[in-house]
Amino acid sequence: MRIYVNEIKITDDSILCYTEESIEGLQEAGQMLVDSDNHAFAHILDNGESYTYLIFVQETWSMLHENKGKKIIVNDTLELTEFNNELTYILENIKGNSNYGKEFVSVVEDTFELE
Repeated sequence: MRIYVNEIKITDDSILCYTEESIEGLQEAGQMLVDSDNHAFAHILDNGESYTYLIFVQETWSMLHENKGKKIIVNDTLELTEFNNELTYILENIKGNSNYGKEFVSVVEDTFELE
């Protein structure tokens, strides 16, 4: 299942992410994947039986970058404690790595100001 973050609000210490679908019963799996074809990051959530992908589309990336290090909270209930570490790891992996596709790498490098 794919759940899309469709709204983000910024507070002094948090990035509040909202989805239309319920995330009840889901917990962070501590892993992030890349969907380079659709220009998205997928943070994996787990309900004990199956995985759900919490999708951050390209339009959300600048807010993530500009507020780097803040707590990520989904639907006011689920704090993603591994999100920042996973995003940092993924970004380091993407930087200069043409395996993700030139266009995707270029957009990620520009948005997240990777040098």
